[in-house]
Amino acid sequence: MTPTARPAAAGRLARAVTAAGLGGAGLLLAAPAAGAVTVPPGVYVVDEAQVLTPAEEQRLTNEITALGRETGQGLYVVYVDEFETNAQDLAQDVADQRGLGTTDSILAIAVEQRSFGFDAGARDTALQDDVTATYIRPALQDASRTGWLGPALAAVQGVDDAADGELDGVGASGAEYDPAGTLPGRAARDEGRGAGSAGQESSGGGALTAVLGAGAVAAAVGGGVLVARNRRKKDGGAVERSGRDARPVERDPLDEMSLEDLRTRAGSKLVAADDAIRSSEQELGFAMASYGEDAVRTFREDIDQAKEHMRASFQLQHQLDDHIPDTEEDQRSWLKEIIQRSDAVGAALASHQKDFDSLRDLENKVPEALERIDARLPETRARVQQAESSISALHGQYAESALAEVADNAAQARERLEFVETAEAKARQAWESQDRSTAALAVRAAEESLSQVDTLTEAVGKAEGSLRTIVGNLQTGLAQSEQDLAEAETLVANGSHPELAGPVAGMKSTLAAVRRSLSGGRPDPLDLLHQLEAAHRQLNTPLSGVRDAREQARQASQMLNSAIAQAQAQIDGTADFIGARRGAVGSEARTRLAEADHTLRAAIDLSRTDPVTALQQAQRASQLAERASELARQDVEGFGYGGGMYGPGMGGMYGGRQRSGAGASFGGGLGGALLGGILMNSMFNSGGGSWGGGGFGGFDGGGLGGGDFGGFGDISGGGF
Repeated sequence: MTPTARPAAAGRLARAVTAAGLGGAGLLLAAPAAGAVTVPPGVYVVDEAQVLTPAEEQRLTNEITALGRETGQGLYVVYVDEFETNAQDLAQDVADQRGLGTTDSILAIAVEQRSFGFDAGARDTALQDDVTATYIRPALQDASRTGWLGPALAAVQGVDDAADGELDGVGASGAEYDPAGTLPGRAARDEGRGAGSAGQESSGGGALTAVLGAGAVAAAVGGGVLVARNRRKKDGGAVERSGRDARPVERDPLDEMSLEDLRTRAGSKLVAADDAIRSSEQELGFAMASYGEDAVRTFREDIDQAKEHMRASFQLQHQLDDHIPDTEEDQRSWLKEIIQRSDAVGAALASHQKDFDSLRDLENKVPEALERIDARLPETRARVQQAESSISALHGQYAESALAEVADNAAQARERLEFVETAEAKARQAWESQDRSTAALAVRAAEESLSQVDTLTEAVGKAEGSLRTIVGNLQTGLAQSEQDLAEAETLVANGSHPELAGPVAGMKSTLAAVRRSLSGGRPDPLDLLHQLEAAHRQLNTPLSGVRDAREQARQASQMLNSAIAQAQAQIDGTADFIGARRGAVGSEARTRLAEADHTLRAAIDLSRTDPVTALQQAQRASQLAERASELARQDVEGFGYGGGMYGPGMGGMYGGRQRSGAGASFGGGLGGALLGGILMNSMFNSGGGSWGGGGFGGFDGGGLGGGDFGGFGDISGGGF
């Protein structure tokens, strides 16, 4: 990051509201105070002290990026001349700016004071102390001779080692410490970017253990590269030496992409990571039902870690999508961080994937799993019938627009049920032919399809309750508006506030229209509530100048609980809609939904101290959720036509009828499985298809419809 790049990024950050991943709660955080170090999104190294060369800063950035990609751990390094107060305050400021969570560490170095602070978030404090003593402090002691890059690279290796809980010189990524300093850094090897004089191939080098003294580590610093690392494979190559004579490392391949291509890749990665979390959560539910909460606690922690990265990624995407113009530098920086954090989601989920697969052991328990699925089917079919009846009744009470999210839920549920039978048949066939891997994959597909049936049918009941709640809120809003209208009319009549005359007329007209719609039958309650809120805002803005702060807070408090409940219901409804149709829904709808949830969490946090602002935030959350719903429905509508993922003629591939829209189906429920993300794009390969979307673990963000996830493979044999 060059000094000239800082002002634009800092200006954007100064007005930004950052999503915090701490403790899983979304918080509204203030921008950094004047004079504080600014760490813009997408930047991991801030050299205010100007002690790194451009090549060193680029190398450190590449190493931190590789660390995040391979282990899911984040690291931020800040160099300053001196601490204004202390290192802990600076670290906390950085954490607040960037919304850092338990997978992120901060190294702050004061060059003139020759002091530092290292904060590893919520990780084991003993490990944090060991990383400080074994890696960072010895490197800092020798920095005047070897350069200031050494302490930061030491922190990278320490975080890598701490990721697997053991400071044995072999990190969670499988990278090993090389005390001789003769091997290229991980980032240079991974991208084929080694620089410097030729080096020697190594079988792994000596392992740094926790018992190595400070002198040994300091000696390693003097050797040139403190934390050069080597994967356990024959990938030696050119040496890259640290220090001020280091040659520049080649640019990150992402920097060579056009902005449009970078945005496309980031969007694909974002969707893939979101889907990976959704699939992993479903798989976790299946495992918990069989083995209990204690058995899956570690895997739930993996998902929580992945969610922290997703919250930050969605916030970055929201900044890219908002109305404020961004420089190309900012856009590139944020898009690259989205890609890196999405990759970190895969690393977090894959960290215990083998353990999870061993826990479920599906390949040896296919018959038992199929029995459990069959046992659930009668009750599930009954719920689908109930959903059909409920939707029919709702159509008699509300406008079509009010039921947009659930109108085809029963039809979609029946299609998923049809696919359950298809997947079960495939599982039995594969089991009988002793193809246990395919049988297990088909079982996972059946389980996920059954889970989507639950989501679809439960969403109908939620929608029914939500509509009743909105009608109740509407009645409350009408009464409140009548009171405000009477107050405003009195002020207009005595001539003290003539500016209220226009809003008074508007409120009268809106009240009459809303009451007519309610009494006329089949209203859209949410649309009517929006109309009432708009008129109320027009009236309330001038009225707020008349009322004192206490009265404003009292009125806001009266409306706040219902506004929060309504926003939560809208967020849940849209989340269910996307969850059961994730094969079609892109990044924009998901980003709006994430921002709605973040905004609602902020409203809840403010509800006790600032009800006026909290009410505004809750109403904003509702608007964002509604927009997310609109975008998601647009994605689904476009999914079934020629411009979508599969278009006219595709149905003939599977012996079913041709698909004519998002609600139609191929034979065997395959259309619904595609829409639900259970079958992925690779099924279009000649001769067969793929079972995707299920399983706990990593993903490949490059595929259509959200990518391909750990736990599935090709099923050959010419279709279904």
